[in-house]
Amino acid sequence: MLRVLNTDKVNRTSTLEVSGNDLRNLIESVDHMISRQRETLLENLPSEDQVRQKLDDFTALKEDLRKILELLAR
Repeated sequence: MLRVLNTDKVNRTSTLEVSGNDLRNLIESVDHMISRQRETLLENLPSEDQVRQKLDDFTALKEDLRKILELLAR
């Protein structure tokens, strides 16, 4: 279960509390989004910069979430 601990509207950030299980589910969901973006890129060659940027953003998000999960496992 995801819980908001703090929200800073000026900086547009939030501090969240999330269980390890939910974090794994988030990573899996982002992984599916990455797969769909890759398919979109391959189906629409030449690809648009916006689609490539979205794929890069999803990949970076997955990596960040994976690092957080590693910290939980320590």
